[in-house]
Amino acid sequence: MINMKDFMIIKDPEVAKLFADECRRSILHNLRHFEMTPCQLAKLLNKNVSSIMHHLNTLEKAGLVEQTRSVIKGNLVERYYKATAKHFIISYTLSEGLVPGSEDIAQWSREICRKAVKGLEAFGFKLSEKKTKELLDLIERYSHLEQATREEVISQAASPIPIEHSSLKLLLSFLTDLRLYRNQEFLDVLNKCWKILGE
Repeated sequence: MINMKDFMIIKDPEVAKLFADECRRSILHNLRHFEMTPCQLAKLLNKNVSSIMHHLNTLEKAGLVEQTRSVIKGNLVERYYKATAKHFIISYTLSEGLVPGSEDIAQWSREICRKAVKGLEAFGFKLSEKKTKELLDLIERYSHLEQATREEVISQAASPIPIEHSSLKLLLSFLTDLRLYRNQEFLDVLNKCWKILGE
């Protein structure tokens, strides 16, 4: 049985692109929680086994999953897989398109920010086209600063973190926010956002 890391920060654009596929994300989600065979995954995700095997081989080559054990049942060998980390984080350097080959990821990141700004309508915010564009640029900067700071916090973990998901999420948010509170650029971004939304 492998020991899962708490976090894996993805810095390779080719590995990061694997997360664009919904089936691969579902496989990783399940393998973060359970040790499973390709047959079990195929049944759970309503896919054929050969498709799941293709995705597992790709994820294994990228270092995102590992084979944990094999069980012989008659003439068949059942292989069990598990994710190599509890949390996968795509590095802010890819989200900003700072690494050659990461342009698609930067575009995907911008699209997420665009949808977030569009979602403000549901909270009663009506913005002009000009204000929407300004806010999109600010939200993108907010997202990049927050991602970079969280990555910095995670990289300082010196030992396994012995707390469950909800507490870990709170702890990371707390440590990230503490650092951001001392970042003048981040505070300026928030003030500009507040000004746009308050007008």
